[in-house]
Amino acid sequence: MGVLQSIFLYLVLLQACIKVSSYRDEEWKSATATYIQDKDGSLITEGACGYGDIHKVDYGKYSTGLSTILFNKGSTCGACYEIRCVDHILWCLIGSPSVVVTVTDFCAPNYGLSSDYGGWCNFPSEHFEMSEAAFAEIAKRKSDIVPIQYRR
Repeated sequence: MGVLQSIFLYLVLLQACIKVSSYRDEEWKSATATYIQDKDGSLITEGACGYGDIHKVDYGKYSTGLSTILFNKGSTCGACYEIRCVDHILWCLIGSPSVVVTVTDFCAPNYGLSSDYGGWCNFPSEHFEMSEAAFAEIAKRKSDIVPIQYRR
């Protein structure tokens, strides 16, 4: 992907994320979230959406993979979601701050594990597998999985 194409893609995704912040009335939905252990977001360099090196367009630090039901065969690639941790006084940050992430990847199911113990991306669970940097803005890093609310 050329530099101009990368810049154009970044601007399109940035515009979509800005629109997300203006839709404050949209209803929050419940899901869960975990993170990839990678403080600077460098582990996730390419995702199932085919954007190439996501750090060259500056949204790698705030990227997420989605479970099967949310990924919807890739139709949500590039979508932005506002996410906040809720209902967990030990793991959620005080005040339930939110973070906006861009969908760049698919969170593969693991049917060898139950959906409430390791198989978080199993169908029909709604789950976000976030970059560590984005996750740390809503919850404590030492948590494994947290209840969240999200809106597009």
